[in-house]
Amino acid sequence: MNLAGEADMGSREWPFAILIVEDHALIASSIEDIVRTMGARAIGRAGKLSDALTLIETVSWDAALLDFRLTQGEMTYPAADQLRAKGVPFAFVTGWDGDVDPQYCDVPVLRKPFSEAALKSCLQMLIDKAPAQGKEHEAA
Repeated sequence: MNLAGEADMGSREWPFAILIVEDHALIASSIEDIVRTMGARAIGRAGKLSDALTLIETVSWDAALLDFRLTQGEMTYPAADQLRAKGVPFAFVTGWDGDVDPQYCDVPVLRKPFSEAALKSCLQMLIDKAPAQGKEHEAA
């Protein structure tokens, strides 16, 4: 679990904070690189559900990307539930070919492998859904 602060480099008028829940380090790093180019101020990364839940409770996020299934079969539904309760927009990013629980039928699903353009489009949609107020976030 880590949290990295980044300068605003994107077109959005406020820097944003993104949570990435992904158990494959290479994929998580690639996503993080793209998020940085879009202007993220803070990026949180978790490879385990317990770490993700801690980050959701301790840091304010504008949006999140959740790998659907983590190592040892952990599903990220509990993280999705916490994000939804806090009003944080999120998308599932997965290589799993199964169906998403019907209660999440309104949540975007980005299937692996995905292009950089598809990831940027998904992120932009999530960022646009985030409440656009003076974004000040806590650092963990």
